[in-house]
Amino acid sequence: MNETIDFLIKIFIASLILSLLIKYLGPLLSLAPSNLNALIIVMIVPVIVTVFLTKKMLNTPSDS
Repeated sequence: MNETIDFLIKIFIASLILSLLIKYLGPLLSLAPSNLNALIIVMIVPVIVTVFLTKKMLNTPSDS
């Protein structure tokens, strides 16, 4: 149970930091409005989460 709460707190803190970075540092970036830039920005977070969860899944021992 404690592991689950720790994991959720880590996710919450990472999400908070990412949100603050986007809010305060995002407007400082001068990006051209293009479809490729929008796709990269939208897909970067799910890719990062997938990498971390895959790493966690591969590091946990299996029941079999």
